[in-house]
Amino acid sequence: MNRWKAKWGSVLLAFMLMISLVPQIQAQTTQEEELSQLLQAYVQQLNANPNSEGMSVGYEVYSLDEDKTLASYHSDKTFVPASVFKLLVTAAAVSKWSKDMTIPTKVFTTGNLSNAGVLNGDIILKGYGDPTLTVEKLDTLAKSLADKGIQKVNGNIIVDESYFDGQRLGEDWMWDDEPYSYSTQTSALSVRENTMDVTVHPGKEIGESPTITIDPAPEYVTVVNKAKTVDGNKVSLTIDRTLGKNEIAVSGTIGQNYSTTGYTLTRTIHDPAPFTGTVFRDLLVKQGITFKNKSAVAKGTVDDDVRLAAAVESPKLDDILTEMVKESDNFYAEMLTKLLGAKESGVGSTAAGTEVIHRFLVNNLGLEDGFIQKDGSGLTRLDHISPHSYIQLLNSMYDGPERDRFISFLPIAGKDGTLKNRLKGTAAEGNVKAKTGSMSGVNSLAGYVTAKNGQTFAFSILLNGIYKSSFATNLQNQIAIALAQYPNLPQPPAGTPESQSFPLAKDFDPIVDDPAFKGIIKGAVIYSTKKQEMLYARSPQSLLTPGASVKLLTTASALDNLGQNYRFKTELYTNGTIKNGILNGDIIVKGYGDPTLASDNKRQVQGGPTIEGIAQDLKIAGIHLVKGNIIVDSQFFTDDVYAPGWTWDNESEPFQPQITALSVNHGTVRLQYEPEKIGKNINVKMEPNVNEIKIVNKAVTGEATSKNTLAIKRVRGENTIEISGTLPAGTDKGYKDVSIEAPHLYTGYVLRNKLKEAGVNVSPHSQVVSAAKPADAKLMNSYESTTLAEIVSYMNHHNDNFTAEMIIRSLGALINGNGTFDEGIDTVQRMMNRVVSTPFDMMDGSGWTKYTQISAAQVASLLAAQTEKPTFPVFYASLANAGEDGSLKTGLGNISSPQLTGILENRKDMPGLSGYIKTKDGDLLAYSLLLNGYSQTESKQLVKNFAQKLVDLTQ
Repeated sequence: MNRWKAKWGSVLLAFMLMISLVPQIQAQTTQEEELSQLLQAYVQQLNANPNSEGMSVGYEVYSLDEDKTLASYHSDKTFVPASVFKLLVTAAAVSKWSKDMTIPTKVFTTGNLSNAGVLNGDIILKGYGDPTLTVEKLDTLAKSLADKGIQKVNGNIIVDESYFDGQRLGEDWMWDDEPYSYSTQTSALSVRENTMDVTVHPGKEIGESPTITIDPAPEYVTVVNKAKTVDGNKVSLTIDRTLGKNEIAVSGTIGQNYSTTGYTLTRTIHDPAPFTGTVFRDLLVKQGITFKNKSAVAKGTVDDDVRLAAAVESPKLDDILTEMVKESDNFYAEMLTKLLGAKESGVGSTAAGTEVIHRFLVNNLGLEDGFIQKDGSGLTRLDHISPHSYIQLLNSMYDGPERDRFISFLPIAGKDGTLKNRLKGTAAEGNVKAKTGSMSGVNSLAGYVTAKNGQTFAFSILLNGIYKSSFATNLQNQIAIALAQYPNLPQPPAGTPESQSFPLAKDFDPIVDDPAFKGIIKGAVIYSTKKQEMLYARSPQSLLTPGASVKLLTTASALDNLGQNYRFKTELYTNGTIKNGILNGDIIVKGYGDPTLASDNKRQVQGGPTIEGIAQDLKIAGIHLVKGNIIVDSQFFTDDVYAPGWTWDNESEPFQPQITALSVNHGTVRLQYEPEKIGKNINVKMEPNVNEIKIVNKAVTGEATSKNTLAIKRVRGENTIEISGTLPAGTDKGYKDVSIEAPHLYTGYVLRNKLKEAGVNVSPHSQVVSAAKPADAKLMNSYESTTLAEIVSYMNHHNDNFTAEMIIRSLGALINGNGTFDEGIDTVQRMMNRVVSTPFDMMDGSGWTKYTQISAAQVASLLAAQTEKPTFPVFYASLANAGEDGSLKTGLGNISSPQLTGILENRKDMPGLSGYIKTKDGDLLAYSLLLNGYSQTESKQLVKNFAQKLVDLTQ
């Protein structure tokens, strides 16, 4: 391995020497050219540091006075923009709506009000999308009802959120962001930005549980308090909200002498409208209004027979926009995006709002149609836009009638908003007015600057692939200061021009530079393992979101650390006594991360053990009745079931299952479906069928010519699967695998059913319980998977996320003693440290998360290093062959070649292909192509073009 690293290092050294010999470009004399050279020199400085060389940079500077571009670099590439994306919704809102527009929240009543002050009807609270609604404004409404003489309500509080749709979170938002206020849910009826304060006070005695208070609406959530009071005045608490539930979990410690004000954090709530209704009900009670015992807060809509009782209005639009842009409020941006949809197209959805914005930007502001918008705030990593698009937006808004309003919203460098503490004491202070944006791996800045010579520039700086954020903000600051000083520019820092040549450049440059894919950020490497020579490279060190190529790292670490013949195990225990075939005790199944465990032969895809076989073994052992519980032990892994960065809207999909140490059928249940008679509910069959999985079937059979709108989705946090839509008559029988909640418990349910099928009765009082294996349990049998060699072959051929994550967490448990994602990834990092010297971020084992950032050079380095290992035949055989098997059988279209092997990522915004190609002269080339960004021509075609050119090398 060290020998490989030395070889790769010598190649890079030769490469750096080569480019250092390229003559320096003759210095230019014009001010514009001096500016352009200075900014490019700042970018070239990044290549000198391993913590910054992976950054992808795009910028453009435009003179609004001279109407021309002064400097640009990769300005047509599309980047994930983060919060600078809020400029899109801002531009649309400020252009379509007046500065004095307000957003109402109204309260209605039904029924009659008696002389005694009894309302024999409901109170209806209806929202129209006000993002600023406060508890104080709701209290104003409550006082209005009290002033009307209402003293008692015999009906309910109805909350009407119908002005917006029911989607609470943005597309592809990440599950681990949910508890935090920057990722709060949206609803047309929302209060306090749908958050509550959780305050922890220490107990009176050491060892006691602390006191926890919730404000507002404390009864809206359940509190799980596992925290303890300890000696001292320190605090170490975790305050979380359970996924998909209104449950606040508190753990850790708080010192007995901690502050008398307690420790307070803000957390989001689930399902905003009932929360708002609960806050409103509490305020009504404070006003002295009582409710009958069975009164409830329920969802509904305003009918024609209601009476308007009171209303409150939001602040004026420009006050809302000022807060949204200067403080970068995601909730405001999402609410205003839906409001644009509701007011301008009659549909209060994110999709409708972004369509309104898109049409406005393209048709009214003249932006090129080369960007994609999936939310209003920039929190989703599906958003992609170029620096040039921002220049078009900024230029058009500057020339438009709402220039002053638009600019007034922007943070001012060194003065306010998100730029308050940046650029102080520099030429940029007070002269740069710009929107910031940042999240993991992303940093952006776009706006206006007044130069020293009085000119006004529009500028846009978009940065992705950031390993250390300080390098990103430093580059932005350097550019901003230079623009503010213009034309008095500093001397450029020393650097080397970006000039290089490779043997295969004439073959691959036309493919990579195809203008149809100009918006795509590309990283590509082709390396000869025979000649130890770089044959082609394009942005080889750029840190990109790699997708499925991550499985190559997981495979390599598993083979290194466990060996190709390693087998995962699952253990079967009993406790208690067995007498006359009666088990007076429990059955215990302990999981150790076996990804091959199946319910039965029908679901067995990797030849591993089955729950059906385990049940048969218990019968063969003479057991015909189990009086105890079925205990499932999944403690080989920790309790977290999703890797960082996995998304909320894919939780029921089979490619994003929950990962527990004991799991059957890849953590999924299979639903088979077929049409029934027209107008009837479709026929649905669950395999295996367990009572704990609830099916709500509202899907109907439509006419043969009707559109297939069948949707199958698991309710978040529950094992309830909702089936809706229309399935046309005559549709062939199909199936969908649905990821389930708590796969280890599901494994126990399946075992109970399989025992009954085998003739082993289970007491009706028996339960399936998640717990550690009891100390007195006796081992009855141990079941083994197929070999690791076979498992990684299945994983890579089928691009299987579940298997990758089971492997990565098992590595954490087996090698580092802790079955977490992080500890498993640590084994990969240590392995990669022997291969490459540059850092990267890896956050799961499959590449499903978009937090992972790795370069094409790093992937190719791994591939080349594998050729020197004794496990290389297994590693190589684990990859699919183009046109022949696995994900490459059809994934590359008509391309077919046994010489081309690899693993394919197919997501639209991040396709890629990494693997090997055998050439006609007997060389084995390691290659990696990673693509990020948006293109109107699907970037998957670029992958196919690249693969076809690789195949051409074999002919």
